[in-house]
Amino acid sequence: MTEAPVSQGVPVTRLPSRLGRRWVRRRRVEKLPDQPIIHLLRENASGRLIDQLSDHLGTIVPHVVLDVGGTPAETPRQKSVQIRKLLDNAAQGLRDADSWPRIGRLRFRRYALLSWLLKKNLPPTNLAQAPHSHTRQLLREYLRSRRPRRGQPQQQEAALWESAAQSLPWYLFVLSLTFFPLYYAWWVRRSRAARWFMRQRYLSPGESADFPSFAQRLITTPSRWENAEQVRKLLVHAFLADLTDSYARRLWRWQWVPKDCYPVLLLRNLGEDTVGKVLVRLINDVRNETGLPDPLLVIGSGPEPLQDSETPSAPVTLESWPETLQEARRKRSNTAWYVTLRVADEPPSTEDEPGVSLGQTTLPLKRSKLLRRIPILLVVLLVLGGGGVYLQQYYGHCGRSWWPWTNTALWSTGGECVGIADSEHRFSADISEPALRDRLIAAQDRINQQNAESEDLHQRSLADGKQVAYFSIVYFSTLTGRDPDSSTLDGVAAELEGLAEAQRSARVNDRVAIRIVLANGGAKMKHAEAVAEHIVDFTAPRQEAPVVAVVGLGGSWRETGDAITVLGSSGLAMVGTVTSADSFPGLSRLYHQVGPTNHWESEVIAQHVRDLGSKNVTVFYDEADTYSRNLALDVDAQLGGSAELQNTQHGIPSDAVQCGPGSLALYTARADDFSNYLSAVQDRCVGDANMPKLMAGDDATKFLLDRELREGIQLDYIDFTGKRVLPGDDGLAGRSMLAFDAVHLVRQAVQKVTEGQADVGTTPLNGLAVWYGIARLSENPEGIRAISGPIDFGSPTGQVPVRKAISVMRVEGKSGRTPEIVMHCGRTPEPSPTCPR
Repeated sequence: MTEAPVSQGVPVTRLPSRLGRRWVRRRRVEKLPDQPIIHLLRENASGRLIDQLSDHLGTIVPHVVLDVGGTPAETPRQKSVQIRKLLDNAAQGLRDADSWPRIGRLRFRRYALLSWLLKKNLPPTNLAQAPHSHTRQLLREYLRSRRPRRGQPQQQEAALWESAAQSLPWYLFVLSLTFFPLYYAWWVRRSRAARWFMRQRYLSPGESADFPSFAQRLITTPSRWENAEQVRKLLVHAFLADLTDSYARRLWRWQWVPKDCYPVLLLRNLGEDTVGKVLVRLINDVRNETGLPDPLLVIGSGPEPLQDSETPSAPVTLESWPETLQEARRKRSNTAWYVTLRVADEPPSTEDEPGVSLGQTTLPLKRSKLLRRIPILLVVLLVLGGGGVYLQQYYGHCGRSWWPWTNTALWSTGGECVGIADSEHRFSADISEPALRDRLIAAQDRINQQNAESEDLHQRSLADGKQVAYFSIVYFSTLTGRDPDSSTLDGVAAELEGLAEAQRSARVNDRVAIRIVLANGGAKMKHAEAVAEHIVDFTAPRQEAPVVAVVGLGGSWRETGDAITVLGSSGLAMVGTVTSADSFPGLSRLYHQVGPTNHWESEVIAQHVRDLGSKNVTVFYDEADTYSRNLALDVDAQLGGSAELQNTQHGIPSDAVQCGPGSLALYTARADDFSNYLSAVQDRCVGDANMPKLMAGDDATKFLLDRELREGIQLDYIDFTGKRVLPGDDGLAGRSMLAFDAVHLVRQAVQKVTEGQADVGTTPLNGLAVWYGIARLSENPEGIRAISGPIDFGSPTGQVPVRKAISVMRVEGKSGRTPEIVMHCGRTPEPSPTCPR
């Protein structure tokens, strides 16, 4: 064949650039252009041309390099295997090309199936015995092999799904078994691959009844029993058809980026008597016979052109080749797509004139087409993203309102609504106990009413020119629980009532406007740290009623300690109500509490044990609970290490109970497990004469004991609220007194830092101001006023009350009588004579 002339003086490095610009880059028309098979000729180092082109195309243009210099096999079957292996490597290389922004991922569905079938090389089957049954099984195996391989965790997950399927109703289980057979039945008849095989022109697919019959011919070594040339053409045809399909435009295919370039097949050592010539002729013949366009550009390199039986009448160049293509195709010329280009040898490199680096090609995306699709893409992303965020907020938001962004500080987790509530939300409004539910809702309604009246007082004071102190306090506690019958929610209801009364008293008696904000840390304060971070964010904006303190804190849980660290590091003062762990003051200097410490409580318990004359003391505690473990260790230390400690984390063993009136069973764990403690004692010690003395820590409340104690059982328990057993004139008793005192302490601290100022607004109210005010209050030698007993922090820097009033109460089950005060200790006008000194 006559070689195409090359202009004199054209540098060698310019040739790949021309190929890249003209033949690699896609034209603007949608129709696939005709791509030639270019053979670059150079006598010396012709393979370096392929290396240069590969480096030049880089990762922008998908390409693969094949060495086709091997000798063609002698037998037709071996020659077919050679071609299949070359195309396997080509498909693998193009599929893995890193060219997603340009063309998307190239997939070879038809060729992969064809290659998989041809690799079987099975002997022909006897059609008299279950014809094609083995072929159908192979096709099912192929479909399963398309699934991603599973690692060990995925295999375990698959086993779990399989075991779960066994427990499905029979009709669902049968449906799951029939799904894959139905999919297979559709795939062998209506899938794109099956239809393509039955409609293409090679190996006469019309002689087969259906696709499994045609597949039967492919797995039985067709290069031996049928026309081997047809097999090789079918391989090339499937390879080119998959590439064409990757560039097809379909409505349902998500391909918004236009395909800017075509794949390139680079053939090294292409020449006469090589397997490369066989491959090139196959591509040429398939294109001639099918008449279908494909996007593949083939570029080979070698020292000499291929020897052909036909020679064109005039030299063919890249510019003139398209003009002669149609006539050559109609004549079925084996050189219709073949174009040779002679490339000059590289000039020797010198130090004065170094070789020019080819560099990588730059093929920018067609911005015009991309920009036309961006608005549609943005709208779709906006709708999908906005819808997804809305559904996440709707199902993760408490209350399921149509506008879930009305209170973004609330969220649902673990079946609980946690976070900071607005005036519309009511915590624990869905519990099943009606009396407790109504009490909780009524207390929250009263707090919201007091908030409105406090704001009204603030507005009226501004209008009168006599501004009052107006600030916010966050009540942070366990406002929900998994057990509606738990004494925890009863105590929370009492604290809410104390908060509302503290608001009313401050407004009516002292003209101080207080707003109470409710924050829920969840059952056992499991989400305390996350909610604390939201509280910090809630205090950040400048408000008319700045947040100056956090009260409550929900008890001595480990998560409460984490929240104290978060709040303290952000400058928020804290006042605990029933928190008593000895470690909490060390977490932040801004932490205070109005209740006694575990250390002081253990002193009172130890003295009461000695007064009872009990020699054998068993302390039941929960090792995993901060409060329980701390109190148990303190009691044991106060008793000189003579107490027997029993961990109840995994249940209470009955043999751990020591029976007899001379023994004492002390329960320092949480109230929710109190019934297990009573059951273990009663099962072990049968009969009233054999019962030990019973005692419980401060977490056991009157509400709990009235339900759990059977008639005739007597129990002593610790109470933090002094001598007031029944509600006073203010309606407060129990934990409501502690909540009242916590708010009252903050109120006194604010008054301390603002006293003597004509304009209250000139003093910035924040957590540090409250901390300073509490330090100033501690200077009072008589202590700080509190209805649960005077609070003495010991020094201006003290954080916990010194010898806070504490009582030992005695109650009898089902008696209906008011609890009896056995011992009353601390800084109180009339302490019991046996109190520890």
